[in-house]
Amino acid sequence: MSPMKITILVLYAVLAALALTQSASAVGIWSLRILVILAIAHTVEMVVFFKACQRAGGSLGGHLFNVFLFGVFHMREIKNAGGEA
Repeated sequence: MSPMKITILVLYAVLAALALTQSASAVGIWSLRILVILAIAHTVEMVVFFKACQRAGGSLGGHLFNVFLFGVFHMREIKNAGGEA
């Protein structure tokens, strides 16, 4: 796993922790809003990159899950690995 993907996972964990532990404060509310916005944006990316994920070979579900979590960073890895993106 690339350092960028690890950084993104840590960011998600921090946002989720803030949303859960500080739910009554502005920080917690904004953390949850950011997570929801990211989920919507990455869902749109899954639709946009669906055919590229099909052409990349391997597990389509795995590619779509990675696009949902990491977005264009996963597509860059597919492109750099020689898959079609």
